[in-house]
Amino acid sequence: MSFPTIASSRFVCNACRSARTLPRTFSRCAFTTSAIPRLDRNDAVSQQDTTDVLDESKEAAPVPPQQDNAIPWYLRQQSSVQSPTLNPAEVPHLPPNPPPLLQTLLEYVSITAGLDDLQLLDLRNLDPPPALGPKLIMIIATARSEKHLHVAADRFCRWLRREHGLKANAAGLLGRNELKIKLRRKAKRMRMLANVGGAAPEGNIDDGIRTGWICCTLGKLEAHADDTHMPGADVEQFVGFRDIKPGVNVVVQMFTEEKRAETDLETLWGGVLRTHQRKDKSADEALKELEQDIEDLEEDAQDPEYQTQESAQAVNKSPTEPSKSTSRPAPAQQTYRPRPTPSDLFPPAPTSDGRRQMRRLHTVGFR
Repeated sequence: MSFPTIASSRFVCNACRSARTLPRTFSRCAFTTSAIPRLDRNDAVSQQDTTDVLDESKEAAPVPPQQDNAIPWYLRQQSSVQSPTLNPAEVPHLPPNPPPLLQTLLEYVSITAGLDDLQLLDLRNLDPPPALGPKLIMIIATARSEKHLHVAADRFCRWLRREHGLKANAAGLLGRNELKIKLRRKAKRMRMLANVGGAAPEGNIDDGIRTGWICCTLGKLEAHADDTHMPGADVEQFVGFRDIKPGVNVVVQMFTEEKRAETDLETLWGGVLRTHQRKDKSADEALKELEQDIEDLEEDAQDPEYQTQESAQAVNKSPTEPSKSTSRPAPAQQTYRPRPTPSDLFPPAPTSDGRRQMRRLHTVGFR
């Protein structure tokens, strides 16, 4: 038997040998188009209860957040975070009759330079004037750090020289290359000290590098048209600091926050201003009272009744009354030299005979 015959005998279809089978029947299921299950028409109470339960289940079911998981996290829209609103830079109010350049200076220091907490002190009416000059206006500002302090002061001086032709004197400002040189020298000293086994000094040591205070003196600025009077210009023998040249002196004091709290220039000059205002107020009140008294006397002198009373008092005055010029002067009080007592710590003063004897011993000597 060959291989094809064996293969064909093993794979024989047995369907023809079996009896003819009946066709299979499939069960059918009826579908309804209504979403609510069919209930009895006569059972109205059960239908109402079922509706109420379905409504309550819909209200109590939590609504899932609608978010597409297929969108990557870096493409999803996030809720915008409200950034804190930045307060605009506050420029102090100008004093009466300000110099024309003062508003520009305040805007540059506050907005361009970025200094905070500006305060303006009007010291133009102080008498005697401050040592920084008469008719002084002082601006106090705070920097965020020492680096910000140096950068702001350096750019402020360059801006004044470039835009307005003013040569400001910045006391405490280190140059751009001077700071690097000093830091390099300090690091070299520290390395040499570490090589010999020394320790770095501790504490707040003033090495001339770190500074928290820069005083920018701008010099004389053009004054307002109604503010040309100089204090002490009409005094011949003036005592104090005075410069009769017209103009207004402006000084910008730049601090770090710690140095400003330590120096506290606001309290110092604020107290001086309050004292000066109090003295001016008392002087004005005294002057008003004096003027009122003079006016009252002038009104009384013009009154005829007052004149008749004065003449009647002069006639009725007795001529026999002794005058003050004819009164005898009081005798002068007699003085006496106190005598020393045994409890005195100092001996009595030497007499004239004792002085002669000492002189003779000094010149002639003992014989």
